[in-house]
Amino acid sequence: MSKIKGKSVVKKALKIILCVFLSLCIIAVGIFGYTAIFKTKYEKADNTVQKVLQITDVHIVNNDKKDAKAFKTIRLMIEKTQPDIIVVTGDITSEKDNLTAIKKFGEFIEKFNIPWAFTYGNHDAEGDVGKDEIDEYLLSLDNCVYERGDPNVDGHGNYYRNVTDENGNVIMSLIMIDSNMYNADKTIGGYDYIHENQIEWYKNTVKSIAKEVNGDEQKTVPSLCFFHIPMQEYKTAYDGAGTRVSGKRFEQEYCSKTSDNMFETMKELGSTKGVFVGHDHMNDYMVEYQGIRLCYAKSSDHNIYVVPLRGGTLINIKNDGTFTTQTLFRHRGTGFVCVGKEK
Repeated sequence: MSKIKGKSVVKKALKIILCVFLSLCIIAVGIFGYTAIFKTKYEKADNTVQKVLQITDVHIVNNDKKDAKAFKTIRLMIEKTQPDIIVVTGDITSEKDNLTAIKKFGEFIEKFNIPWAFTYGNHDAEGDVGKDEIDEYLLSLDNCVYERGDPNVDGHGNYYRNVTDENGNVIMSLIMIDSNMYNADKTIGGYDYIHENQIEWYKNTVKSIAKEVNGDEQKTVPSLCFFHIPMQEYKTAYDGAGTRVSGKRFEQEYCSKTSDNMFETMKELGSTKGVFVGHDHMNDYMVEYQGIRLCYAKSSDHNIYVVPLRGGTLINIKNDGTFTTQTLFRHRGTGFVCVGKEK
């Protein structure tokens, strides 16, 4: 009887050891598996004039230990890619004490002495302090290129920044737009959208850049748009109307329930070749739709959503006015950033 019992104990122990081993294998694949596809070493893409690092949804929570994780991910991405400009597409924080959190982020990002742009997310200004006071802080920083924008146009931070080559020729414009916060019409509810007068501002901006650079408002300069909340076309494109470039959908698109005319205007003008958003933390896909690349960046948040991969997007602007993208990610618990293929 004791021998049978002994065999049973041994079998049970072996099963436990096997389960632990398999679990460790799964964790190892989760942490290191991507490195077989993605590179841990970064090399500057050919013919790149300017590198833009998009980070989004950092969600600073005013806790030094927790915030340090997000800061480490961002620091590693910056150190690896050495971007020429950083674009933060909203939701630096969702805390009630939002200005403290935004200042904490500002102090961190300013240390790199790299120009950085900002567009508002739906959470940044829903705490104790509104956009006016946040604007004042952003405008006081040495490296932040944020602009308040026309006060007669809805939203804060509708502005642009031109990218030039080594000869000073404008080859692309980076256009920042406030996608606002929540829909004011409670019968519709949900997230807000880019308003009609903002779309008119976008149209006028694209034409004025074309006239200034090319002497003809019909000869548009290529542009990329950055804002927080995705357009409805993201869902349409991913559902089959577009062509998948990379990444996956892990949650639904939390776009506005109200249709706007932003995508149609982009298509009509023919300037914008890529759109870069955040908002939906679990999505990291890029899809081509009617000549425009619609892109999500991986979130840099280590506090709100418990998912293993955090990162951002590197955008390589070429000397001919085209661009490519590379996904950046850091697995939780690792001290390195992986770099996706140029697409």
